[in-house]
Amino acid sequence: MPDHISAPFIPVQYTGEETETSAEKETGNEQAAITVFERAVKRLQQVNEWGKLCGALSSSFQLVDKLGEEIDETANAGLFIRIDIPGPGNSAGKGYDWVSIEQVEEIQLSEHQQLFFIRARPSGHPQQKHAGTAHFLKEEATSSFVVTRDENLVTATVYGRNEMPNTDTEETLDKMRNAVIGSAGAIGISKLQWKALVNALLEDEE
Repeated sequence: MPDHISAPFIPVQYTGEETETSAEKETGNEQAAITVFERAVKRLQQVNEWGKLCGALSSSFQLVDKLGEEIDETANAGLFIRIDIPGPGNSAGKGYDWVSIEQVEEIQLSEHQQLFFIRARPSGHPQQKHAGTAHFLKEEATSSFVVTRDENLVTATVYGRNEMPNTDTEETLDKMRNAVIGSAGAIGISKLQWKALVNALLEDEE
């Protein structure tokens, strides 16, 4: 269940699986917590670095614009994330899985509470949308990447909502692939990846 700060910003769960993967860091004073929060937000905005934060066996992530071109900037609504998952690719996405970034917000809730989130949803290839959703989950699914600060406590969480395997695709091989990758077991493996990410967001500078 989302914490009291992030709850209003997380989509309602109404079908399929829901997952939450979280890490937290408590500091000795509020100024230190602000520093941890701001550093975590900066790291989360750098989508192209997520793969490094998640570890060697994770998917790789590349920020892409509406023309399908790779870009090196921070996450913004309207951009896409191209995901290279280890194993067979998705033909609808030209070998990749795709999500669109629906919303990016940073909100100062009060003097002692801050929130930042990125919400993404399965999508088609930006230049091949007629091929349908190019992701192992259906487009009803969302992933919300959230960092909050509540006084001295900073929390990073990935909320998965309405996660169902995308077996509606026309390609038989894609159906089989998505059924396997989108299964509960594979979602569990994905949680390991997100656990590495949320831990890395809160780590101290080396």
